[in-house]
Amino acid sequence: MLASATLWLRRLLDAAAALLLASVLAVTVARVVARYLLGVSMPWSEELTRLLFVWLVLIGASRTTHLRIDILPERLGRGGARRVLEVAVALLSVGLLGLLIWKAFGLIALTVYDRYTALDLSLQYLYWSLVIGGGLWIVTTLLAFLERSRPPDGPGPAGR
Repeated sequence: MLASATLWLRRLLDAAAALLLASVLAVTVARVVARYLLGVSMPWSEELTRLLFVWLVLIGASRTTHLRIDILPERLGRGGARRVLEVAVALLSVGLLGLLIWKAFGLIALTVYDRYTALDLSLQYLYWSLVIGGGLWIVTTLLAFLERSRPPDGPGPAGR
């Protein structure tokens, strides 16, 4: 059940990141074509590209497997000390991401009436990427922790 939910979420995040990347590419190509081939300015394209790129980075960050230096966990073996370390790392990660989200809500409240100059769109949508991306990052962090914590497949004590 957990593995299928994780796979479903990863595919959804991959599709969202691919859509955002394609959008960034399309707007950038359109901007270059408009400027250099048609001689037309698209002032909104730079703002839209920046907004889409921030969303892309945060969605992509929530999807990836993050760098882990595992010298200490490997030396701890499979015992309780390693489990305590893994729990501490997961809690620290979730705590820092929670702080990111909390501060993002402050930025959203601060910029709710500010607007992009050319897009005429509220600046709050930039900071919503921190909330959504951070929330997804928390979910994927917890799912990865739970996957690492699962016992290996095979018969349990009753099946031996």
